[in-house]
Amino acid sequence: MIKSKTGRGKLSRKLLAILMTSGMMTSGVYANDVYMEQIGDNSIVSITQTGAGNLVNGNVGGTGNNDDAAIIRGDNNNVTINQIGASNTVRMVINNESNGTGATVVVSADGSNNTQTIGCGTALSSTCNASIIRSEITGNNNNTVQTLSGGVTQSKISVNGNYNNVTHVASGIGQHSGEIVVSGSGTSSVANAVTLTQSGVSAKNAVITSNGSNNNVTVTQSD
Repeated sequence: MIKSKTGRGKLSRKLLAILMTSGMMTSGVYANDVYMEQIGDNSIVSITQTGAGNLVNGNVGGTGNNDDAAIIRGDNNNVTINQIGASNTVRMVINNESNGTGATVVVSADGSNNTQTIGCGTALSSTCNASIIRSEITGNNNNTVQTLSGGVTQSKISVNGNYNNVTHVASGIGQHSGEIVVSGSGTSSVANAVTLTQSGVSAKNAVITSNGSNNNVTVTQSD
């Protein structure tokens, strides 16, 4: 199932065509759902879903509905979403109000039962500026969360394994960066956990690498 609310210009029609092709050709049946609202400017959006039960929506807080629009909006967006396994979920917002700038977002999965929450701007105003956001998972039962709100934000979360919970939260006007690489697996009862929190006006940068199991890593950077 594909539901798309489109905005102004030729880009909206192009996005709708891409979504229709992805939904019909890669899944064979209508088991994968995409709920998208795209409004402008230089966006190129490509979505590929192969297994059954994959979902792209905008229920970022987890308290809405599965048919909430994923949104995208403002300026030079280039979003690529890939989900090859089954029962993967992407919850996305990016620039959901009038502001925006050059977000490039790559979301992937390959395994099954993974959830990736992107964010970028806040619910009230979007200031995600020059952003490059990636979250790439190979494995099963992983959960990644990125909530970025302003500054020259770059972020990368890459997971190779099972049962990993990875969170990067950044806000404010600092030059945030953040890169997290996780290789290893937890269990269904005790997942690996890595959390990076950045705030304040000063430039920030963090690279975190976690290997193995039974890991619980928390890093906070603030002024």
